[in-house]
Amino acid sequence: MSPSHPPALDALGHRLSIADAMDATAILSLARAFHAEDGHPLSYQGERALGHLFADQTHGLVFKIESTSDVIGYAVLCFGYSVELGGRDVFLDDFYIIPSERGHGLGRSVMNALISFARDAGCAAMHLEVVAGNRAEVLYRRLGFQDRGSAFLTLRI
Repeated sequence: MSPSHPPALDALGHRLSIADAMDATAILSLARAFHAEDGHPLSYQGERALGHLFADQTHGLVFKIESTSDVIGYAVLCFGYSVELGGRDVFLDDFYIIPSERGHGLGRSVMNALISFARDAGCAAMHLEVVAGNRAEVLYRRLGFQDRGSAFLTLRI
């Protein structure tokens, strides 16, 4: 499903790459911070699901965002399929950059790289969910994400 590598990011030394098991501890720490900040702490099941993606990329990929010296963020793309949208699609399930690195265009660079990656992987659409009031919604809308006029509903089973 995945092209060999996502594009590099910017001249400031930030890099986006597919994470592997060696990155699991750092990514898990960031995932806990993201979910706490977003108001829904990461569950044990969520931790297991994230860990599964390091071992099996069939269902999705974990990306790490690095500065010159450290992992400063991560993103998770999960694969699906949409009859309505014409084929493979991808859901941006998690996207987090540490607060000290926000506000300088890194989020836009990462999103553009992820969109390019999904396009190159043959996906027809990318979806995401944003919590009401999250300032990132402005960025997502500027990138072309639109409310489709439907509700995103969940039933845990």
